[in-house]
Amino acid sequence: MDYSALARSYNTLSYTNQLRDLLAAFFQTDKYKDCNKFELAKTVNDAVFKNYDGEQILKYRLAKEFVTKKYVAAFEVKAKTSRTDFLVINGDTKSFEVKSKIDTLNRLKKQVEDYGDVFEYNTVVIDKTHLEKVIELIPDYYGVWYYEKLKKVVYREAKYSPKINAAEQLTLMNKKELQKYFGSTNNEQILKNCNAAQINNTLKQALKDRYDKRWSFVQTNWNSILPIDLQFFFNTNVKPEIIYGN
Repeated sequence: MDYSALARSYNTLSYTNQLRDLLAAFFQTDKYKDCNKFELAKTVNDAVFKNYDGEQILKYRLAKEFVTKKYVAAFEVKAKTSRTDFLVINGDTKSFEVKSKIDTLNRLKKQVEDYGDVFEYNTVVIDKTHLEKVIELIPDYYGVWYYEKLKKVVYREAKYSPKINAAEQLTLMNKKELQKYFGSTNNEQILKNCNAAQINNTLKQALKDRYDKRWSFVQTNWNSILPIDLQFFFNTNVKPEIIYGN
């Protein structure tokens, strides 16, 4: 069975009857006709997580690593022309780029360059099938994780990026954030007035402030959120009972 089709067809905002139709068509059965929305969504979630090797499985495992720790975390954070899959911020910034079994590595070289310019510690989280090729593509300061069943394997620890660039870090902040933290939206002027360490530390504070509320919501509601819906709830902060209750 093509569980990738099930994963692609699922939508957190689908109505109960739409989920019933989806499961009936996929599994060729009517046994879900009396299930409520949460039960239907959980059926999709369980089937996808058991049989599919897509990126949402690795993203969920990453989030689970940090949900009880004193970090602020975020999904899909823009960095130059790339977008890191998962970022955690506290005393340092840690980016994680996910490459699942079904992902290609075509953009990885550009992605690792972008993240290395702006984040302190950077790791690629992969399906083990990519290991040999990934090692060829990434610089030595990058970490590599993969999972064997549910066990995290740290193949290589991330080292502090030697490529940190203060000018590039400023581009991660919008004008409102630049004005708030530096009193100016002129990047050239900020670079004259502040050293690299000040800019790096300010970026961390800005990112923590930007994502703290959304990540705190995920932490508070973790046990009520299905893994397949995690990024939706991070983005929207809608109460799970509202989504699953209709």
